[in-house]
Amino acid sequence: MKKTVLVLLAIVLAATAGWADVMARDVILVGTESTYPPYEFRDEKNNLKGFDIELMEAIAAKIGKKLEWVDMPFDSLIPALLAKKIDIVAAGMSATEERAKKVSFSKNYEVSMSAFVVKADNDSMKTIPDMKGKTVAVQLGTVQETYSQSLEDVEVKSFQKFDDCVREVILGRVDATLMDIPVAKSYVEHKDFTGKIKIAFEQEITGSGKALAMNLKDVAFIEAVNKALAELEKSGELEKMKAQWFK
Repeated sequence: MKKTVLVLLAIVLAATAGWADVMARDVILVGTESTYPPYEFRDEKNNLKGFDIELMEAIAAKIGKKLEWVDMPFDSLIPALLAKKIDIVAAGMSATEERAKKVSFSKNYEVSMSAFVVKADNDSMKTIPDMKGKTVAVQLGTVQETYSQSLEDVEVKSFQKFDDCVREVILGRVDATLMDIPVAKSYVEHKDFTGKIKIAFEQEITGSGKALAMNLKDVAFIEAVNKALAELEKSGELEKMKAQWFK
């Protein structure tokens, strides 16, 4: 009996120590999904760029940490966080009530609506009722996927990357794709898609802001990140980042 209790105690202590490791380490593992401009994307040299990248670099500097980025499918981010394969998610993630049951979110750093994107010559979709009988491409695990699945008489096709969603629209295999407005603008203005797609209309789908996701039990890390965010907001640095990336 005593041996069993000691084993259980050792397991609990080991788990507790694991949660406390983030602030004790020099390097933070940051999960992201790099096909979501202007939040995160790769440039011509395959370097990660974007608002979330710059935001995390600023936060890391304030809390005295280095960053290691882990690029993975969006729907793998929260499972990876729960499995402690990463320490934080910076991926333009909406802080929904459902997600908040599993992870802890930072203070919101940005709020945006979503937009339906269609082929440039498609004028048939201007409101939600126009979506009846249509097919929409969305990214797996996103709030856009959840919202689209709630629409009446709309077929939803899910993909790992938004690049694939946009190409499905251009190829005529789906009628539209749904994404955050800043992302929609980035794709519409991208040299590979200029003149091929356009924003059909904007739509509020969650009412939730964008935030960084962390483990529920990692209290010290959460507090440090929120303090850094508050300092960036107070200094005006956060607004400068928004002005740069969300034009």
